[in-house]
Amino acid sequence: MSHQLYPTMEATLLQIPTRRNHRLAAITAAAAIVCAVVAVWPLLTIQGAVMRPFMPMFATSVALSEGLTAFLLWTQYRASGRAYFAAIASAYAFIGVTAAFHLAVYPGVFATENLGPAERQTAIWIWLLWRGGFAVLVALSLATRTRPPIANMKRRTQYGLLTIGGSVTLSVALCEAAIIGRHRLPGLVENAGSYRHLSPGWATLAVAGICVTALGVHLAVTKLRTLMDLWLAVALFAGLADVALTLGAGARYSLGWYAARIASMVSASALLGMLMYETSRTYSKLADAHRALKEFSVHDGLTGVFNRAYFDERYPQEMVRAAASAHPLAILLVDVDHFKAYNDAFGHLAGDECLRRIAQTLNQGLIRPEHFVARYGGEEFVVVLPACDTFTGIATAERLRKSVADMAMAGPAPQMSCVTVSIGHASATSGAGVPPAILLANADAALYRAKTMGRNRVEDGATAQSSETSGTVHCSVN
Repeated sequence: MSHQLYPTMEATLLQIPTRRNHRLAAITAAAAIVCAVVAVWPLLTIQGAVMRPFMPMFATSVALSEGLTAFLLWTQYRASGRAYFAAIASAYAFIGVTAAFHLAVYPGVFATENLGPAERQTAIWIWLLWRGGFAVLVALSLATRTRPPIANMKRRTQYGLLTIGGSVTLSVALCEAAIIGRHRLPGLVENAGSYRHLSPGWATLAVAGICVTALGVHLAVTKLRTLMDLWLAVALFAGLADVALTLGAGARYSLGWYAARIASMVSASALLGMLMYETSRTYSKLADAHRALKEFSVHDGLTGVFNRAYFDERYPQEMVRAAASAHPLAILLVDVDHFKAYNDAFGHLAGDECLRRIAQTLNQGLIRPEHFVARYGGEEFVVVLPACDTFTGIATAERLRKSVADMAMAGPAPQMSCVTVSIGHASATSGAGVPPAILLANADAALYRAKTMGRNRVEDGATAQSSETSGTVHCSVN
């Protein structure tokens, strides 16, 4: 068994560097956006079918996507204390709330289409706040990028709630201001279905400039070093495409308008897709690490077989299972003969190697998958044999004893010419209900007799007599 645990996992998304496959995926997404814009640009102003359900579906999906992204970023902030995550989460919370307002005032959804010029332009202004506000907040969040983590959990929670709450409050205040002050805002809507004044307007050009500037600042500061930087850039780029297509389309339900809404959905889901993918990978890594840690915790570090803690936990369980199923259970205690003399003669490193080889030999000598060997302590091993009667248990013990002797490892003469083991056997018959400690004590007593009667033999704790096949084996060492 390998004792190397799963490779160290990155603590936060800011520590996941971009790799070739990440960059290729992002470039592919950006290229697809460019190709789509170029393909649809000559057809921007063509009026498409008026699909009334499209806008509620679009705005709802965007609001949910942005809200989920904000939540996942919040969990990253809570785990790491990095203020940058709270800042980006606040940007996504801002547009999630703004998208909900945009849907609420959009003509034909909740509001009637028979609106005056001021009412018809409210949705346009909220859309401008949506796109411009997100770009500004993402650019401002770069100021928190290098801040050290907030260690104090109380301060971490307070800062995060203040940041998220501030962005939500800002979104509500701006949207309410656009609704209440709609009669004072410059006119952007030409008639009930068109907004061709969007292209030359100072407000729209300012939002477009903000989006371009935010993308440029993000690229310059981050250099797209991490996976989060990469997909946040894709989100900003898709948002810029939304602005360009909307400005060029000039009318609701035109082909350009539909294309802009799709670009907006891409902007909303770009970072979310990466977060969900990395979250699933993190859980997969955690599961692998947990399995590796669990395996490591139940195995002996030197010999690789199960350790004493595992034996102490599983052995009583096997006894209960044997009593419940009326099946026998046998247990073997194995002791390496003259091991202290072996260490004195060959050194502790050789002694460790001797124990490893014996443990592997014992483990390989087990036939049934439910049988197991554990290191009991020092040079002692314990073998648990569920569903084994007395005859089978003694036969297994003798086979294991012989397999160790057959390795012909040189022993510390004159005590022994080769390394051998002594084994004490004890078994519980079906329905006997023998307490685990009693059965183990019987095996220990049998092991003691095996050692006092000359070693390199098997003794049965139940009969207190030596097995017929036990005996001293003389090894020839090359």
